[in-house]
Amino acid sequence: MSFGGFQAGSSQSAEIDESTPWVAAGDGNLALLQESIAKLGLAPNAADSNGFTFLHAACGYAREDVIQWLLGLNKDATIIDVNARDGDGDTPLHHCDDVNSAKLLIEGGANFRLQNSEGSTALGVKEEELKEGDDEDDDEDEDRQKLKELVEYLKSIQG
Repeated sequence: MSFGGFQAGSSQSAEIDESTPWVAAGDGNLALLQESIAKLGLAPNAADSNGFTFLHAACGYAREDVIQWLLGLNKDATIIDVNARDGDGDTPLHHCDDVNSAKLLIEGGANFRLQNSEGSTALGVKEEELKEGDDEDDDEDEDRQKLKELVEYLKSIQG
């Protein structure tokens, strides 16, 4: 899966370059994320040219430890914008594919009512993803099950 022009899962050499922190966030490599942020002199809320933050990357791959670390930076002052929008207007919640990541974001102050550039909330985006997958016969697929659980959770918090 590619976000913000960066491919999670791609292996990085020991050399840190400008893409390293986004890849590290998507890979769930917290130590490398922290090291690359420091080495590159980036803020933890840095965004790429597409508005894609480390939080977007971590949420897209259910990297709970990275999400927790980033949100933990808001303990004393707001450093991480949990509602940051990428170039499509998507927030980190729009990128979530599992309930636990979504719950962390909601607890961290994410607004589940925000709409992206197409006018869709995170719930709308995830319902559309489920609908697109209806053509496939993969109800046993673990990712699809997680997506169904996420949709149910997002519906439950709508009130």
